[in-house]
Amino acid sequence: MLKCFLIQAIVCCACFHIIITYSVKKAPMSWFYDYPKAVQERMRSLPEYTGKIPSSNFNLKKKIISAAFCVAFLICMAWIAGTRSFGGTMAYSFSLWTVINFYDALVLDTIWFCHNKKIRFHGTEDLAPVYENPKKHWVDFLIGTIIGLIVSILAGGGMALLRIVIG
Repeated sequence: MLKCFLIQAIVCCACFHIIITYSVKKAPMSWFYDYPKAVQERMRSLPEYTGKIPSSNFNLKKKIISAAFCVAFLICMAWIAGTRSFGGTMAYSFSLWTVINFYDALVLDTIWFCHNKKIRFHGTEDLAPVYENPKKHWVDFLIGTIIGLIVSILAGGGMALLRIVIG
């Protein structure tokens, strides 16, 4: 099972990397709420962003849809790994979530986002110290860990339900 986990973790991190970097480059405003608060406040004050900032409802919907997708995805990953119990699926899912969450915080956020000047919004260039400060990303990592626990519990419950339905 460890070999399967390692393969899944590497593939998931690679896919996550591609999806996130592509999305940030193609639709940066959809990530507005993931930027530091000072950047958000500046953008709200600039007339060029009037009407372009997504509503907080959009952000909440995006996160709920993503969480539901993750539950289903983690059930599939646990199934492929041979895990069929609630506890096993929960532990496997949380482990996989944690690896991806850590990869996101370290590689995508701290290394890429904090130092990539190409993804900074026009009119916020003087906020370089804010962009380069990784504190927000590691706080988000901790929040993501709590969310991951909830998603993993749901994945465990989903696996238990799936076993009842399948027999």
